[in-house]
Amino acid sequence: MKQGLEDTSFFSNICINQCKGMCCDPWWGIIAFTIIKKDGFSRLNSFKSDVINEIRARAERIIEKYTTNEATPRPLFKEPERYNVKVEDIKVNDKTVEINIRAMFAFRCLFLSKEKACTIHPALLEGDDVRPQHCGFMGSPNAVQGEKGYCRIIYAAAGSANDNNAISSAIALEKDVSEKCFNEGFSLIEDAAGAVIEEVRLHSLKHSGQLMPVERPGRNEPCFCGSGKKYKKCHGQ
Repeated sequence: MKQGLEDTSFFSNICINQCKGMCCDPWWGIIAFTIIKKDGFSRLNSFKSDVINEIRARAERIIEKYTTNEATPRPLFKEPERYNVKVEDIKVNDKTVEINIRAMFAFRCLFLSKEKACTIHPALLEGDDVRPQHCGFMGSPNAVQGEKGYCRIIYAAAGSANDNNAISSAIALEKDVSEKCFNEGFSLIEDAAGAVIEEVRLHSLKHSGQLMPVERPGRNEPCFCGSGKKYKKCHGQ
């Protein structure tokens, strides 16, 4: 029997009692962006700095955007706890390289209690909703995949309210995906950027070797791959 979508208390109970605020612990900010290099990878150390700056700028953009709707706004997040950054695609045209990147930031909401309850939820503030707009959309029972507010757990509950196995399976799936993304991420931007550089390096060596640096550094100079190690302890071995 399908649960009536007007019964919002049913879905709230799933979030509070079963899901326990999983979407806020951690809260994932996901941004896709592109970096364009018009001269190939003549200096990978310089490119690594570009990647670091781009990742940091996106994280700061999320922090600035997600603040409470109050006279004196308060941020929901501090620095990300983990950075999961992947190269989605690399396109090469002559010496111009277009690197499409997907960055996932694992934040811990400052307004989530130890009991995984939202301390600024309108249910606790006598109807006042000071949360950012995005928070109010989360877990909308009317949303379908690809729409704002879509949640696989709520979707499973809406389709079969009496099937606890379906809800439990959806919760387990979300938990596994979140943990996998978290564990594959890095606690430092520099390490996340280093992983991107390695992906680009391997791709370029395989498909576009002419775009890689030709000159090799001195044995005691930083390696061209951007690892941060001396050349003699990295690709100079």
